[in-house]
Amino acid sequence: MTSAANSNDAGFTLLEVLVALAVLAVGAVSLLTATQTHVSRISDIENRTVARWVADNRLVALRIDMQQPDVVDMLGQRWGVVVSRTETEDPDLQRVDIAVALSSNTRDLFKLTGFIDKAVNGLQVPQ
Repeated sequence: MTSAANSNDAGFTLLEVLVALAVLAVGAVSLLTATQTHVSRISDIENRTVARWVADNRLVALRIDMQQPDVVDMLGQRWGVVVSRTETEDPDLQRVDIAVALSSNTRDLFKLTGFIDKAVNGLQVPQ
């Protein structure tokens, strides 16, 4: 008699199962979205790091008076580099602004400002 009464109450109803599945589906979608956002941010950090390397390399090339192309290949991607020079109050010192972007994108990922000593061109040490 008690076993018959317990057998009717055992298990979950269809409605309870559907609610549990809906909760799991919402949780899975949230986890997937968070993972996708994380991967996107890591990719953005990687691109900004490489853009900084490109800008640093260009500044060094300018300091040693080495010609470089406007588009650079680094780590399997093409990077557009825009250099603008500005004279300073010191006639021997020149300000250089370097902007780097993926060549497929117009948004600058990194901007670097440096200075070049035009008098010695960065190669000679005063004696």
